[in-house]
Amino acid sequence: MARTLTLMFRRDPSKDRLEEKIPFEGYNILWPDGTAAELAIDALCKHGQRLLGLGKYLQGCNEKMIDMKFFPLKGKDDPLTRIPGHRVRRFYLHKLDNSGRVHFFDGTPTSVVTVIGRDEIEVVDWLGLGTMTENEIQWFDLAATPSEADFRVELDEVKEATPLADVKSYVETTWDKTLAESSWQRR
Repeated sequence: MARTLTLMFRRDPSKDRLEEKIPFEGYNILWPDGTAAELAIDALCKHGQRLLGLGKYLQGCNEKMIDMKFFPLKGKDDPLTRIPGHRVRRFYLHKLDNSGRVHFFDGTPTSVVTVIGRDEIEVVDWLGLGTMTENEIQWFDLAATPSEADFRVELDEVKEATPLADVKSYVETTWDKTLAESSWQRR
């Protein structure tokens, strides 16, 4: 069963840097309500940008709300998760002490390290880090899709709504259920 984490990635060139000859592009990472997400990560390499649809894929925008879907696996040989029209990549999380480092499929460590007690509990839970044992490895597929909870619109697209006189009561819609269950509603 997939776990979804919704975050806003806002471009911040002041966080751009070069680490071991690898260029990283800086981002402010926010919860959908606009509050800063307390995470150690603030920049992504080209692989992370491509997976999340950032960098050149922003196409002139400076921010993007993303649903990151975590698909836990039994092992590295499980069939790759497929979502038509979206990139899916296989990684593993290796737990040591109170932290978990994400590794590429080939074993190369990424710069993504989550620490229990430092990073937001929602991220720790999303990764399943709190339930892992010492030295455990959790294989997973990661997909990123534009968030269905992203209701922002450009100003030229805003239209004035006219209330209907015959609407007498509130009716729960599937959107209400989706929003109630989405990860953007903070605890």
